[in-house]
Amino acid sequence: MEPRYIKANAQVIAASVIYGFAGIFFLYIKNMAAGPVVFCQLLFGFLVLAAYLAAAGKLSGIRLRGKRTALLLLGAWQAGVMLSYYTAVSFTNVSMSVLLLYTAPLYVLLVAPVILKEKISTRNLAALTLSLIGVVVVVGHENLVPGTAEAGSRYLFGVLMGLFSGFFYACIIMTSRYLRNEYSGLEQLFLSTGVTLVILLPFMLQISPAALLENLPVLLFLGVMITSIGSILYFTGLEQVKAQNASIISLLEPVSAIFFAYLILNDPVSRSTLIGCILILASSLLMSLEEGSKIENETKHENENKAENEILLKAKAVGVLTVGVPVAGVPESQVDRRKQEKITGKND
Repeated sequence: MEPRYIKANAQVIAASVIYGFAGIFFLYIKNMAAGPVVFCQLLFGFLVLAAYLAAAGKLSGIRLRGKRTALLLLGAWQAGVMLSYYTAVSFTNVSMSVLLLYTAPLYVLLVAPVILKEKISTRNLAALTLSLIGVVVVVGHENLVPGTAEAGSRYLFGVLMGLFSGFFYACIIMTSRYLRNEYSGLEQLFLSTGVTLVILLPFMLQISPAALLENLPVLLFLGVMITSIGSILYFTGLEQVKAQNASIISLLEPVSAIFFAYLILNDPVSRSTLIGCILILASSLLMSLEEGSKIENETKHENENKAENEILLKAKAVGVLTVGVPVAGVPESQVDRRKQEKITGKND
């Protein structure tokens, strides 16, 4: 493997591990709710990302082009996934929250046939089954029926927020897929983060100077390390990594989150958590393989169409319609057809 590909894979791996720390460091925040935390994290990350793009000479090239409504929605989905994920972490724990976040492929599978007009394959049905079983195992079937105890209702609220985070994450996946031919990954991140900051602007009023100073180191870590550096590593690495491989590597995020939550926070890792983790990640893996194949096939088809158009332009440029010898790289059938059209035109 060439060094540039090794570096790109290492970047995606590093980004996935960095993302896994988000929920862990959120728990070190004191006297701030999820909303103000998300606003500060994205503000710091947005500023660092803008500085990086300016230094790389890419900031001036970022423009609002087509599909603006989808871009606005992407910002709304980002706000939803971060608020619901951090809320889930507050009411349950990191391990459960990150696994519920990764139920996103389940929602993609349920919505895709309606919105994207995609057929459900046997592999998709297997992924759906694994994901549903995994959620039941992680949450605990005995906890799916609301109890009367206060702790029980808080726990179920946290689970519900975790499932919402998975839903919003699925919305991000589908919207980003729709935007990928119009905006690059970093452009999507930069513009949608600006939208998210506008949406979350009211939370700025809830931030007290004392709480901001007290939590500034953690907020800087969340913003700089996770939102900006993690994303820069991921999207720049993605330029040299196959979509299918990147999807598989991204599964390191929940694994690293569970592992480091156990080491740093002493989060218990029960047998049901491990079994549910295997089932949900297996579901995500199946969906990633399916999605990766689709993206690569679409890219291959686009490249083939581009090559065909270039051949036709080349043929016109060298006057293939008036010369009886086919140009190298131009199918002879195309030359014969154009030649016949010319002869027919003369006879007319």
